[in-house]
Amino acid sequence: MAVTMKEVRAALDPEEPNYEKAAKLGAPALPHLERLVRSDDTMLASKATYLASLIKGGKSMDIVATAARSDDPAVRVAAAAAASNLTAAGASPILEELVGDSDPGVRKVARGSVPTKPTAALTAKLEDLGDETEGDAAESAEAEGAISMGTMPGEAENEPGAVGSTMPGEQAGGMPGEQQKMPGE
Repeated sequence: MAVTMKEVRAALDPEEPNYEKAAKLGAPALPHLERLVRSDDTMLASKATYLASLIKGGKSMDIVATAARSDDPAVRVAAAAAASNLTAAGASPILEELVGDSDPGVRKVARGSVPTKPTAALTAKLEDLGDETEGDAAESAEAEGAISMGTMPGEAENEPGAVGSTMPGEQAGGMPGEQQKMPGE
């Protein structure tokens, strides 16, 4: 059964594609997915990468590998996520490159996609990156803390993120954990 680019695009155009249904397009969709992965459309390239990983065909791994070499970090993130749908032997060479990627988001997703039985080469790469992995965890925790500890524009400059920080019009004070009220409440 021939699959057209129009059918592939129709499957991937929704904001949240039904990947299970789209995967039923099968191997005939792979050449179209490869073309989309190589396109300048980041969103379609990312979706095409993931869909290719769900279709069992000889070119699936090649398409995910192509996405892993993209200049666009969003497409590389999709490749890292897609690798989790491949066999360990297929995913490992792709992840060898992505676990040490220059983009922290790519590294995080790639490290989360490592198969339970990675190849010896991927295991060695992860061991080589051991110190960097710990640095990523510290960066991630620091970034999360900065986000959760900051004040909103207009909040009173109490200790940032402290219970009792107030928005304009709110009443300061109260017991820790006590719900603050806005005027009129």
